[in-house]
Amino acid sequence: MRRALFAVVTLALLLPGCKRDELEKALEEANQKIEAGARDLDAERNKNKQLGAENDSLNERIAVLDAEIKALEEQIKDLADKAGSTAAELAELRKEKAKRLAELQVYRDLFGQLKALVDAGTIKVEFRKGMLVVKLSSAILFDSGKTNLKEEGQTALADLATALKTVGDRDFLVAGHTDNVPIKTARFKSNWELSTARAVEVVKFLIEVGMNPDHIGAAGFGEFDPASDNSTEEGRAQNRRIEVVLLPKLGDIPGMKEMLMGKS
Repeated sequence: MRRALFAVVTLALLLPGCKRDELEKALEEANQKIEAGARDLDAERNKNKQLGAENDSLNERIAVLDAEIKALEEQIKDLADKAGSTAAELAELRKEKAKRLAELQVYRDLFGQLKALVDAGTIKVEFRKGMLVVKLSSAILFDSGKTNLKEEGQTALADLATALKTVGDRDFLVAGHTDNVPIKTARFKSNWELSTARAVEVVKFLIEVGMNPDHIGAAGFGEFDPASDNSTEEGRAQNRRIEVVLLPKLGDIPGMKEMLMGKS
């Protein structure tokens, strides 16, 4: 390509008048195409790098669960080998192992369902505070300062609902988030109101496309749970988002009922 451009430049110097102008224009257009191609290549590399990091986060969480399960297996074996271990201790460890295995399978199955949306750039998936979080940019879902779902947002949420519905007997929380730029309109006095209204709108739509209303709720966090630095436009754009959180299934905590009833 560079040899071809050098030939164009050399030829332009040898030709007079309008021919030289035409060649110089062609050269300028070629340079613009090269620069645009380089920008597109850099953008694609950055996108692939970000997707790789998100997949790494999920793989790390799965690896942690695998390690916890192996540690429980060792404890079970150790207790079984030692004299004096009780059947209750072994049963409790086996119960804990079964719970971890079930949780691990939920993550693997759900991530398999979500992978196409992640690869397409529609959603981002990560583990944060011990929970699986699906993130959607507010730009996909809403116009600035609005709560009406855009058509492309409805499509994204319908695809997401198809995956989430495969998770049985688990609860989801839809959380609205904003950047730290204050909003004050006739309808929304603060970012709290805007983020909450958007979360409710998403919940209503997810229920319309088949999600169980008994297992989904809404919350607004305003600007108080940022995912990035609000000092840059890029960071603020990342903070304007909707998150769908798979809530952990804790089960019964031994002694909790007695404590609440004042018996311990």
